[in-house]
Amino acid sequence: MKLSTKTVASLLVVTAVAAAVPGLSQIAVPKKRRESQFDKLLQTHDRKGELRAEVLGISPHRFKQMCKKMPFEEVTRTCGLSSKRDFRIALFGCLKNELLGRGWSRAKIEAYILTRAPRMALV
Repeated sequence: MKLSTKTVASLLVVTAVAAAVPGLSQIAVPKKRRESQFDKLLQTHDRKGELRAEVLGISPHRFKQMCKKMPFEEVTRTCGLSSKRDFRIALFGCLKNELLGRGWSRAKIEAYILTRAPRMALV
């Protein structure tokens, strides 16, 4: 994964909040469909789809092809995850493993999440 450690840690916090409280990341946009801030953030940091493809267990190229043909929820179902929440929980585990691989301890990860998650939930 080519993301900075700070980005991985921030995505971990956002994923934890989004997985814990479904619908919290929904915002109403006038005259547009409801959009998820979490999905927009993930697309921004994972432009090439490498992270999402890794979580789904497919290649980034195949992920891009599938996203062009069907919505993301259908892609996750095709890859064996039954809902967006399941995907977010799997993403949380992947990001946590990435931080552990970069030298973070489990205690440091938990402290980081507990410190920043309340701020994310209020926004």
